[in-house]
Amino acid sequence: MTGNRKGRMEPLVTKLPDFPGKKFLIPVSPVVHGTLRAIYAGGQRSRWGADSWGRPVYRYETGSGVISFSSTPPPDFSSRFHPSIAMYYTPRLGFIYSGGQREAVRNLSVETADVFLILMGKIALLKDPGRDIAGITLEEIARMRNVRLRHGSARNLYEDFRKDVLRLADLRVTMTWKNYRKGGTLVTGQERPDRLLDILDVVYRQGSAEWQAFRFRCGQSLSHFLDPEGLRWIGYYRHALLHLNPFREAFTKKMGTYWIMVGTVSEKKGLLPRATPGTILDFCGEDVNWRSPGETVDAFLSSHERLVDLGVLDRMPALEPSLRIKGYFREWLEKPLTVKLSEDLWRLRDSRGTPAIREEGPGKRVRPLPADENGSSVPAGLEALRKNPAAIRRFRARRFMHQGELARALGISRQTLSLFERGLRPIPEEKGIRILEMMSRKRTEED
Repeated sequence: MTGNRKGRMEPLVTKLPDFPGKKFLIPVSPVVHGTLRAIYAGGQRSRWGADSWGRPVYRYETGSGVISFSSTPPPDFSSRFHPSIAMYYTPRLGFIYSGGQREAVRNLSVETADVFLILMGKIALLKDPGRDIAGITLEEIARMRNVRLRHGSARNLYEDFRKDVLRLADLRVTMTWKNYRKGGTLVTGQERPDRLLDILDVVYRQGSAEWQAFRFRCGQSLSHFLDPEGLRWIGYYRHALLHLNPFREAFTKKMGTYWIMVGTVSEKKGLLPRATPGTILDFCGEDVNWRSPGETVDAFLSSHERLVDLGVLDRMPALEPSLRIKGYFREWLEKPLTVKLSEDLWRLRDSRGTPAIREEGPGKRVRPLPADENGSSVPAGLEALRKNPAAIRRFRARRFMHQGELARALGISRQTLSLFERGLRPIPEEKGIRILEMMSRKRTEED
Protein backbone atom coordinates (compact mmCIF):
# COMPACT_ATOMS: atom_id res chain seq x y z
CA MET A 1 0.00 0.00 0.00
CA THR A 2 1.47 3.32 -1.02
CA GLY A 3 1.13 6.67 0.76
CA ASN A 4 1.80 7.56 4.36
CA ARG A 5 -1.72 8.19 5.63
CA LYS A 6 -2.75 6.11 8.60
CA GLY A 7 -6.00 4.24 8.19
CA ARG A 8 -7.92 1.64 10.15
CA MET A 9 -7.72 -1.80 8.59
CA GLU A 10 -11.11 -3.25 7.69
CA PRO A 11 -11.69 -6.98 7.06
CA LEU A 12 -10.31 -8.00 3.68
CA VAL A 13 -13.69 -9.02 2.29
CA THR A 14 -16.57 -6.96 3.63
CA LYS A 15 -19.41 -8.22 1.50
CA LEU A 16 -21.35 -5.78 -0.60
CA PRO A 17 -24.96 -6.12 0.51
CA ASP A 18 -27.10 -8.12 -1.89
CA PHE A 19 -30.20 -5.95 -1.49
CA PRO A 20 -33.41 -7.58 -2.74
CA GLY A 21 -34.05 -4.20 -4.33
CA LYS A 22 -30.93 -4.77 -6.45
CA LYS A 23 -28.98 -1.69 -5.40
CA PHE A 24 -25.86 -0.79 -3.44
CA LEU A 25 -24.40 2.37 -1.94
CA ILE A 26 -22.31 4.62 -4.16
CA PRO A 27 -20.55 7.90 -3.24
CA VAL A 28 -20.98 10.85 -5.61
CA SER A 29 -18.29 13.52 -5.93
CA PRO A 30 -16.54 15.57 -8.63
CA VAL A 31 -13.62 13.11 -8.68
CA VAL A 32 -15.94 10.10 -9.10
CA HIS A 33 -17.83 11.94 -11.84
CA GLY A 34 -14.59 12.96 -13.56
CA THR A 35 -13.13 9.46 -13.31
CA LEU A 36 -16.13 7.96 -15.06
CA ARG A 37 -15.83 10.56 -17.80
CA ALA A 38 -12.13 9.74 -18.23
CA ILE A 39 -12.77 5.99 -18.43
CA TYR A 40 -15.64 6.36 -20.90
CA ALA A 41 -13.44 8.65 -23.01
CA GLY A 42 -10.82 5.91 -23.33
CA GLY A 43 -10.87 2.87 -25.59
CA GLN A 44 -9.81 2.45 -29.20
CA ARG A 45 -11.48 5.73 -30.19
CA SER A 46 -9.86 7.59 -27.32
CA ARG A 47 -10.94 11.17 -26.62
CA TRP A 48 -7.97 11.77 -24.33
CA GLY A 49 -5.67 14.63 -25.26
CA ALA A 50 -1.91 14.85 -24.89
CA ASP A 51 0.48 16.98 -22.86
CA SER A 52 3.61 18.69 -24.21
CA TRP A 53 5.49 15.37 -24.06
CA GLY A 54 2.80 13.49 -25.96
CA ARG A 55 1.62 11.62 -22.86
CA PRO A 56 -2.15 10.96 -22.75
CA VAL A 57 -4.16 13.21 -20.43
CA TYR A 58 -7.87 13.82 -19.83
CA ARG A 59 -9.16 17.12 -18.37
CA TYR A 60 -12.50 17.49 -16.61
CA GLU A 61 -13.20 21.20 -16.15
CA THR A 62 -16.13 23.02 -14.51
CA GLY A 63 -16.67 26.38 -12.82
CA SER A 64 -15.38 24.87 -9.56
CA GLY A 65 -12.03 23.75 -10.90
CA VAL A 66 -10.09 21.30 -13.06
CA ILE A 67 -9.32 17.62 -12.56
CA SER A 68 -6.71 16.07 -14.86
CA PHE A 69 -6.23 12.32 -15.27
CA SER A 70 -3.14 10.54 -16.55
CA SER A 71 -1.89 6.97 -16.52
CA THR A 72 1.38 5.53 -15.32
CA PRO A 73 2.66 2.62 -17.42
CA PRO A 74 2.58 -0.77 -15.69
CA PRO A 75 5.98 -2.13 -14.57
CA ASP A 76 6.59 -3.89 -17.88
CA PHE A 77 9.69 -2.23 -19.28
CA SER A 78 9.43 -4.18 -22.54
CA SER A 79 6.43 -2.01 -23.48
CA ARG A 80 8.25 1.30 -22.87
CA PHE A 81 9.98 3.05 -25.73
CA HIS A 82 12.20 6.09 -25.83
CA PRO A 83 10.23 9.09 -27.20
CA SER A 84 12.91 9.84 -29.80
CA ILE A 85 12.45 6.48 -31.51
CA ALA A 86 8.77 5.83 -30.87
CA MET A 87 7.18 9.13 -31.86
CA TYR A 88 4.38 9.16 -34.38
CA TYR A 89 1.93 11.78 -35.62
CA THR A 90 -1.88 11.84 -35.50
CA PRO A 91 -4.03 14.70 -36.86
CA ARG A 92 -5.96 14.89 -33.62
CA LEU A 93 -3.19 14.69 -31.01
CA GLY A 94 -0.10 15.72 -32.95
CA PHE A 95 3.15 13.96 -32.05
CA ILE A 96 2.75 11.25 -29.42
CA TYR A 97 4.75 8.22 -28.43
CA SER A 98 3.62 4.64 -28.16
CA GLY A 99 4.13 2.43 -25.14
CA GLY A 100 2.47 1.58 -21.84
CA GLN A 101 0.62 4.83 -21.21
CA ARG A 102 -1.10 5.02 -24.57
CA GLU A 103 -1.91 1.32 -24.44
CA ALA A 104 -3.38 1.71 -20.94
CA VAL A 105 -5.78 4.42 -22.18
CA ARG A 106 -6.81 2.31 -25.18
CA ASN A 107 -7.69 -0.55 -22.83
CA LEU A 108 -10.08 1.52 -20.66
CA SER A 109 -13.62 0.27 -21.14
CA VAL A 110 -17.17 0.31 -19.79
CA GLU A 111 -16.25 -2.71 -17.72
CA THR A 112 -13.37 -0.76 -16.15
CA ALA A 113 -15.97 1.79 -15.05
CA ASP A 114 -18.14 -1.02 -13.63
CA VAL A 115 -15.21 -2.28 -11.56
CA PHE A 116 -14.51 1.28 -10.36
CA LEU A 117 -18.13 1.66 -9.21
CA ILE A 118 -17.96 -1.67 -7.38
CA LEU A 119 -14.79 -0.54 -5.57
CA MET A 120 -16.47 2.77 -4.69
CA GLY A 121 -19.39 0.76 -3.32
CA LYS A 122 -16.92 -0.86 -0.95
CA ILE A 123 -15.50 2.54 -0.01
CA ALA A 124 -19.02 3.76 0.84
CA LEU A 125 -19.40 0.99 3.46
CA LEU A 126 -16.35 2.07 5.47
CA LYS A 127 -16.75 3.90 8.76
CA ASP A 128 -14.43 6.63 7.50
CA PRO A 129 -14.39 6.41 3.68
CA GLY A 130 -11.61 8.96 3.39
CA ARG A 131 -9.12 7.05 5.55
CA ASP A 132 -10.10 3.41 6.05
CA ILE A 133 -9.00 0.46 3.93
CA ALA A 134 -11.38 -1.83 2.04
CA GLY A 135 -10.89 -5.21 0.41
CA ILE A 136 -12.43 -7.28 -2.37
CA THR A 137 -11.79 -10.52 -4.25
CA LEU A 138 -12.03 -11.17 -7.98
CA GLU A 139 -14.81 -13.65 -7.25
CA GLU A 140 -16.79 -10.93 -5.53
CA ILE A 141 -16.39 -8.60 -8.52
CA ALA A 142 -17.62 -11.38 -10.80
CA ARG A 143 -20.66 -11.91 -8.59
CA MET A 144 -21.49 -8.21 -8.63
CA ARG A 145 -21.19 -8.20 -12.43
CA ASN A 146 -23.35 -11.36 -12.55
CA VAL A 147 -20.95 -13.31 -14.78
CA ARG A 148 -19.37 -16.72 -14.14
CA LEU A 149 -17.42 -17.60 -17.26
CA ARG A 150 -15.72 -15.78 -20.09
CA HIS A 151 -14.54 -17.54 -23.25
CA GLY A 152 -15.50 -20.78 -21.52
CA SER A 153 -13.20 -20.24 -18.56
CA ALA A 154 -13.52 -18.69 -15.10
CA ARG A 155 -9.76 -18.04 -15.23
CA ASN A 156 -10.25 -15.75 -18.25
CA LEU A 157 -13.03 -13.92 -16.40
CA TYR A 158 -10.91 -13.27 -13.33
CA GLU A 159 -7.94 -12.24 -15.48
CA ASP A 160 -10.06 -9.57 -17.21
CA PHE A 161 -11.25 -8.17 -13.89
CA ARG A 162 -7.72 -8.27 -12.47
CA LYS A 163 -6.49 -6.16 -15.40
CA ASP A 164 -9.31 -3.63 -14.86
CA VAL A 165 -8.38 -3.25 -11.16
CA LEU A 166 -4.74 -2.70 -12.11
CA ARG A 167 -5.70 -0.12 -14.76
CA LEU A 168 -7.45 1.82 -12.00
CA ALA A 169 -4.28 1.49 -9.91
CA ASP A 170 -2.35 3.14 -12.77
CA LEU A 171 -4.61 6.23 -12.93
CA ARG A 172 -3.16 9.46 -11.52
CA VAL A 173 -4.98 12.66 -10.59
CA THR A 174 -4.06 16.34 -10.47
CA MET A 175 -6.81 18.56 -9.05
CA THR A 176 -7.42 22.27 -8.55
CA TRP A 177 -10.81 22.70 -6.88
CA LYS A 178 -12.73 25.08 -4.66
CA ASN A 179 -12.38 24.26 -0.98
CA TYR A 180 -16.01 24.53 0.14
CA ARG A 181 -15.31 23.94 3.82
CA LYS A 182 -12.38 26.30 4.47
CA GLY A 183 -12.56 28.60 1.47
CA GLY A 184 -9.86 29.20 -1.06
CA THR A 185 -8.62 26.56 -3.48
CA LEU A 186 -7.43 23.01 -2.92
CA VAL A 187 -4.56 21.77 -5.12
CA THR A 188 -3.45 18.12 -5.16
CA GLY A 189 -0.80 16.39 -7.24
CA GLN A 190 0.89 19.58 -8.42
CA GLU A 191 4.42 18.31 -7.79
CA ARG A 192 3.68 14.64 -8.27
CA PRO A 193 0.31 13.32 -9.60
CA ASP A 194 -1.80 11.70 -6.90
CA ARG A 195 -3.02 8.12 -7.14
CA LEU A 196 -6.72 7.76 -7.77
CA LEU A 197 -6.78 4.64 -5.58
CA ASP A 198 -4.00 3.07 -3.52
CA ILE A 199 -4.30 -0.61 -4.45
CA LEU A 200 -2.32 -3.57 -3.12
CA ASP A 201 -2.80 -7.01 -4.66
CA VAL A 202 -2.73 -10.06 -2.37
CA VAL A 203 -2.41 -13.65 -3.60
CA TYR A 204 -3.48 -16.54 -1.37
CA ARG A 205 -2.26 -20.10 -1.88
CA GLN A 206 -3.51 -23.26 -0.20
CA GLY A 207 -2.18 -26.47 -1.65
CA SER A 208 -2.78 -26.33 -5.40
CA ALA A 209 -5.50 -23.68 -5.04
CA GLU A 210 -4.73 -19.99 -5.56
CA TRP A 211 -6.92 -16.90 -5.45
CA GLN A 212 -6.30 -13.17 -5.60
CA ALA A 213 -7.76 -10.26 -3.62
CA PHE A 214 -7.10 -6.53 -3.36
CA ARG A 215 -6.87 -4.06 -0.52
CA PHE A 216 -7.46 -0.45 -1.47
CA ARG A 217 -8.16 3.04 -0.18
CA CYS A 218 -8.71 6.48 -1.68
CA GLY A 219 -5.98 8.76 -2.90
CA GLN A 220 -5.83 12.28 -1.47
CA SER A 221 -7.93 13.87 -4.24
CA LEU A 222 -10.71 11.32 -3.94
CA SER A 223 -10.66 11.25 -0.13
CA HIS A 224 -11.12 15.04 0.08
CA PHE A 225 -14.82 14.61 -0.71
CA LEU A 226 -15.28 11.46 1.39
CA ASP A 227 -14.20 12.39 4.91
CA PRO A 228 -17.03 12.63 7.48
CA GLU A 229 -17.22 16.43 7.30
CA GLY A 230 -16.82 16.90 3.58
CA LEU A 231 -18.81 13.92 2.29
CA ARG A 232 -20.96 15.25 -0.56
CA TRP A 233 -23.59 12.63 -1.33
CA ILE A 234 -24.14 8.90 -1.12
CA GLY A 235 -26.90 7.40 -3.21
CA TYR A 236 -27.85 3.98 -4.50
CA TYR A 237 -26.72 2.31 -7.71
CA ARG A 238 -28.76 -0.33 -9.51
CA HIS A 239 -27.27 -3.80 -9.78
CA ALA A 240 -29.22 -4.08 -13.02
CA LEU A 241 -26.92 -1.53 -14.66
CA LEU A 242 -23.87 -3.64 -13.78
CA HIS A 243 -25.59 -6.69 -15.24
CA LEU A 244 -26.19 -5.07 -18.64
CA ASN A 245 -24.01 -6.39 -21.43
CA PRO A 246 -21.01 -4.00 -21.73
CA PHE A 247 -21.02 -4.38 -25.51
CA ARG A 248 -24.66 -4.49 -26.61
CA GLU A 249 -26.04 -2.09 -23.98
CA ALA A 250 -23.01 0.05 -23.18
CA PHE A 251 -24.83 3.30 -24.05
CA THR A 252 -27.72 2.48 -21.69
CA LYS A 253 -25.24 1.55 -18.95
CA LYS A 254 -23.32 4.83 -19.31
CA MET A 255 -26.48 6.94 -19.55
CA GLY A 256 -27.96 5.32 -16.44
CA THR A 257 -24.72 5.99 -14.57
CA TYR A 258 -24.85 9.65 -15.64
CA TRP A 259 -28.40 10.18 -14.36
CA ILE A 260 -27.57 8.49 -11.03
CA MET A 261 -24.47 10.68 -10.55
CA VAL A 262 -26.34 13.89 -11.44
CA GLY A 263 -29.76 12.92 -10.09
CA THR A 264 -28.60 11.93 -6.61
CA VAL A 265 -27.31 15.46 -5.98
CA SER A 266 -30.19 17.27 -7.71
CA GLU A 267 -33.05 15.36 -6.09
CA LYS A 268 -31.58 15.73 -2.60
CA LYS A 269 -31.62 19.48 -3.23
CA GLY A 270 -35.28 19.26 -4.20
CA LEU A 271 -34.54 19.72 -7.92
CA LEU A 272 -35.16 17.45 -10.88
CA PRO A 273 -31.96 16.63 -12.82
CA ARG A 274 -31.68 18.38 -16.19
CA ALA A 275 -29.20 17.93 -19.01
CA THR A 276 -28.97 18.31 -22.76
CA PRO A 277 -28.38 15.30 -25.03
CA GLY A 278 -25.10 16.91 -26.04
CA THR A 279 -23.94 16.97 -22.40
CA ILE A 280 -24.88 13.32 -21.94
CA LEU A 281 -23.02 12.34 -25.10
CA ASP A 282 -19.94 14.14 -23.80
CA PHE A 283 -20.10 12.26 -20.47
CA CYS A 284 -20.50 8.94 -22.31
CA GLY A 285 -17.48 9.64 -24.50
CA GLU A 286 -19.61 9.44 -27.64
CA ASP A 287 -19.14 11.56 -30.75
CA VAL A 288 -22.18 13.30 -32.25
CA ASN A 289 -23.46 11.37 -35.27
CA TRP A 290 -24.17 14.21 -37.71
CA ARG A 291 -24.53 11.85 -40.68
CA SER A 292 -27.34 9.78 -39.13
CA PRO A 293 -28.99 12.01 -36.50
CA GLY A 294 -32.09 9.80 -36.39
CA GLU A 295 -30.00 6.92 -35.06
CA THR A 296 -28.80 9.06 -32.16
CA VAL A 297 -32.34 10.19 -31.31
CA ASP A 298 -33.65 6.61 -31.49
CA ALA A 299 -30.77 5.39 -29.29
CA PHE A 300 -31.67 8.02 -26.67
CA LEU A 301 -35.32 6.97 -26.74
CA SER A 302 -34.50 3.28 -26.49
CA SER A 303 -31.97 3.75 -23.67
CA HIS A 304 -34.29 5.91 -21.56
CA GLU A 305 -37.14 3.43 -22.00
CA ARG A 306 -34.80 0.70 -20.84
CA LEU A 307 -33.81 2.79 -17.79
CA VAL A 308 -37.48 3.16 -16.88
CA ASP A 309 -37.92 -0.60 -17.18
CA LEU A 310 -34.88 -1.19 -14.95
CA GLY A 311 -36.22 1.17 -12.29
CA VAL A 312 -33.49 3.78 -12.66
CA LEU A 313 -35.86 6.48 -13.90
CA ASP A 314 -39.32 6.97 -12.49
CA ARG A 315 -40.85 8.02 -15.79
CA MET A 316 -39.98 8.58 -19.42
CA PRO A 317 -38.78 12.11 -20.28
CA ALA A 318 -40.03 13.98 -23.36
CA LEU A 319 -37.33 13.08 -25.87
CA GLU A 320 -39.09 12.78 -29.20
CA PRO A 321 -38.52 15.84 -31.44
CA SER A 322 -41.78 17.47 -32.51
CA LEU A 323 -40.69 17.36 -36.17
CA ARG A 324 -37.73 15.64 -37.77
CA ILE A 325 -37.05 18.23 -40.41
CA LYS A 326 -33.80 19.79 -41.62
CA GLY A 327 -31.94 21.47 -38.77
CA TYR A 328 -33.88 19.74 -35.98
CA PHE A 329 -30.89 17.73 -34.72
CA ARG A 330 -28.74 20.67 -33.61
CA GLU A 331 -31.69 22.16 -31.73
CA TRP A 332 -32.49 18.77 -30.16
CA LEU A 333 -28.89 18.34 -28.93
CA GLU A 334 -29.06 21.67 -27.06
CA LYS A 335 -32.60 21.32 -25.66
CA PRO A 336 -32.54 20.43 -21.92
CA LEU A 337 -34.50 17.38 -20.86
CA THR A 338 -35.70 16.67 -17.34
CA VAL A 339 -35.97 13.26 -15.72
CA LYS A 340 -37.11 11.98 -12.34
CA LEU A 341 -34.80 9.50 -10.69
CA SER A 342 -36.50 6.58 -8.97
CA GLU A 343 -36.93 7.74 -5.40
CA ASP A 344 -35.39 4.64 -3.83
CA LEU A 345 -32.07 5.43 -5.55
CA TRP A 346 -31.45 8.71 -3.74
CA ARG A 347 -33.75 8.93 -0.68
CA LEU A 348 -31.64 6.97 1.81
CA ARG A 349 -33.42 8.08 4.99
CA ASP A 350 -36.50 10.06 5.80
CA SER A 351 -36.85 12.93 8.29
CA ARG A 352 -37.00 10.51 11.24
CA GLY A 353 -33.70 8.90 10.29
CA THR A 354 -35.25 5.58 9.28
CA PRO A 355 -34.85 3.97 5.86
CA ALA A 356 -37.23 5.61 3.43
CA ILE A 357 -37.68 2.40 1.41
CA ARG A 358 -38.64 -0.81 3.17
CA GLU A 359 -36.54 -3.70 1.91
CA GLU A 360 -38.67 -6.58 0.72
CA GLY A 361 -38.03 -10.27 1.23
CA PRO A 362 -36.51 -12.54 -1.43
CA GLY A 363 -38.65 -12.80 -4.53
CA LYS A 364 -40.83 -9.82 -3.63
CA ARG A 365 -41.06 -6.64 -5.66
CA VAL A 366 -39.70 -3.42 -4.22
CA ARG A 367 -41.83 -1.22 -6.47
CA PRO A 368 -45.16 -3.01 -7.06
CA LEU A 369 -46.85 -2.15 -10.32
CA PRO A 370 -49.93 0.04 -9.88
CA ALA A 371 -53.20 -1.66 -10.72
CA ASP A 372 -55.81 -0.31 -13.09
CA GLU A 373 -59.16 1.09 -12.00
CA ASN A 374 -60.79 -2.35 -11.84
CA GLY A 375 -58.00 -3.65 -9.59
CA SER A 376 -56.49 -5.81 -12.31
CA SER A 377 -53.15 -5.40 -14.03
CA VAL A 378 -54.95 -6.01 -17.36
CA PRO A 379 -57.05 -3.08 -18.65
CA ALA A 380 -60.77 -3.89 -18.98
CA GLY A 381 -61.10 -3.44 -22.72
CA LEU A 382 -59.67 -1.40 -25.55
CA GLU A 383 -60.90 1.97 -24.28
CA ALA A 384 -59.36 1.38 -20.85
CA LEU A 385 -56.06 0.56 -22.55
CA ARG A 386 -56.23 3.75 -24.63
CA LYS A 387 -56.91 5.80 -21.50
CA ASN A 388 -54.03 4.12 -19.65
CA PRO A 389 -51.37 3.28 -22.27
CA ALA A 390 -48.67 3.12 -19.57
CA ALA A 391 -50.12 -0.31 -18.75
CA ILE A 392 -48.20 -1.60 -21.78
CA ARG A 393 -44.89 -0.56 -20.27
CA ARG A 394 -45.86 -2.09 -16.90
CA PHE A 395 -46.74 -5.32 -18.68
CA ARG A 396 -43.32 -5.38 -20.35
CA ALA A 397 -41.57 -4.65 -17.05
CA ARG A 398 -43.34 -7.60 -15.36
CA ARG A 399 -42.31 -9.91 -18.18
CA PHE A 400 -38.75 -8.46 -18.43
CA MET A 401 -39.48 -7.78 -22.09
CA HIS A 402 -37.58 -5.24 -24.17
CA GLN A 403 -39.60 -2.74 -26.17
CA GLY A 404 -38.18 -4.16 -29.39
CA GLU A 405 -39.39 -7.68 -28.52
CA LEU A 406 -43.00 -6.60 -28.02
CA ALA A 407 -42.86 -4.40 -31.12
CA ARG A 408 -41.74 -7.36 -33.26
CA ALA A 409 -44.53 -9.52 -31.83
CA LEU A 410 -47.06 -6.83 -32.81
CA GLY A 411 -45.54 -6.28 -36.25
CA ILE A 412 -44.73 -2.61 -35.64
CA SER A 413 -41.56 -0.55 -35.15
CA ARG A 414 -40.12 0.15 -31.72
CA GLN A 415 -40.66 3.87 -32.27
CA THR A 416 -44.38 3.30 -32.94
CA LEU A 417 -44.74 1.22 -29.77
CA SER A 418 -42.97 3.99 -27.83
CA LEU A 419 -45.55 6.50 -29.08
CA PHE A 420 -48.36 4.15 -28.01
CA GLU A 421 -46.93 3.69 -24.50
CA ARG A 422 -46.53 7.43 -23.96
CA GLY A 423 -49.97 8.27 -25.25
CA LEU A 424 -48.61 10.29 -28.17
CA ARG A 425 -50.41 8.19 -30.77
CA PRO A 426 -53.81 6.47 -30.45
CA ILE A 427 -53.63 2.68 -30.32
CA PRO A 428 -55.34 1.12 -33.40
CA GLU A 429 -58.11 -1.37 -32.65
CA GLU A 430 -56.27 -4.35 -34.16
CA LYS A 431 -53.05 -3.71 -32.22
CA GLY A 432 -54.90 -2.89 -29.01
CA ILE A 433 -56.84 -6.15 -29.10
CA ARG A 434 -53.64 -8.05 -29.77
CA ILE A 435 -51.95 -6.38 -26.77
CA LEU A 436 -54.90 -7.20 -24.50
CA GLU A 437 -54.84 -10.81 -25.66
CA MET A 438 -51.15 -11.08 -24.79
CA MET A 439 -51.71 -9.47 -21.39
CA SER A 440 -54.60 -11.80 -20.58
CA ARG A 441 -52.71 -14.90 -21.69
CA LYS A 442 -49.64 -14.05 -19.66
CA ARG A 443 -51.79 -13.17 -16.64
CA THR A 444 -53.48 -16.58 -16.88
CA GLU A 445 -50.06 -18.28 -17.01
CA GLU A 446 -48.94 -16.38 -13.89
CA ASP A 447 -52.11 -17.35 -12.01
